[in-house]
Amino acid sequence: MKIMYEDQWGHMAVHADVPCPYEEDYQLHMLKNNDIGCILKVTGNGRDGQSRYTFYPGDAVSMEKYYSSQQIKKEDIRKFVEDFMEMVRTVKEHLLNPDHILLTPELIFLSEGKYRFCYLPVKNAPEAASLRTSFHKMTEYFVKKLDYQDTEGVLLVYRLHKETFKEQYELAEIMKDYYAEAAERLEEQKEKGSLPDTVVFCTEEEREDETKCSPLKKVVRKIKNGRWGRWEDLITEADDWEV
Repeated sequence: MKIMYEDQWGHMAVHADVPCPYEEDYQLHMLKNNDIGCILKVTGNGRDGQSRYTFYPGDAVSMEKYYSSQQIKKEDIRKFVEDFMEMVRTVKEHLLNPDHILLTPELIFLSEGKYRFCYLPVKNAPEAASLRTSFHKMTEYFVKKLDYQDTEGVLLVYRLHKETFKEQYELAEIMKDYYAEAAERLEEQKEKGSLPDTVVFCTEEEREDETKCSPLKKVVRKIKNGRWGRWEDLITEADDWEV
């Protein structure tokens, strides 16, 4: 699939060229005849055995562009996950297949604090990945854009990345467990009257002796210093966290 952007008289259009014959079915009719707010409007046409689907984001900004100059924090991820789960429910209510969502930062758009998504209305999209797999890849994007000084953001991305690596998972349950643990950490912090042990910063003394750093501190330091290697290796190390 090839993605192209075109400025159409001051309005952006995003073209997705798919190497398969164009054929309209109930999916495109459903999208045309219903106002599905979380899904961008789309039109389609065919030529020379190829299909082109055009999405119209209006004034919305792609996730890729929005976070090109800023880092992602916990609240950003939380908002994205909430909008994503709402979108999946809405798509299913309209008898559409969630696996046809193009879940990639360049095709996810942000407008007035809400995320909007692109749905590809083809019967058999070449090289199409399941939505579960695509969401796991999104967690890898979070890893690259994450603000590593945001402790809860690190913990949330860690949980999302680890749990969505499984073949079967329920995103709502993952978030439920995270919120429960986050509440416990907050209560522990209040009782201690100080920052929890999982804070990302190390003191000068701790920098001299890594044995005094908590597991999360060590992991985050590796990430920030560019010595962390593969995220999967970090997850293996981070499994020993007590949070």
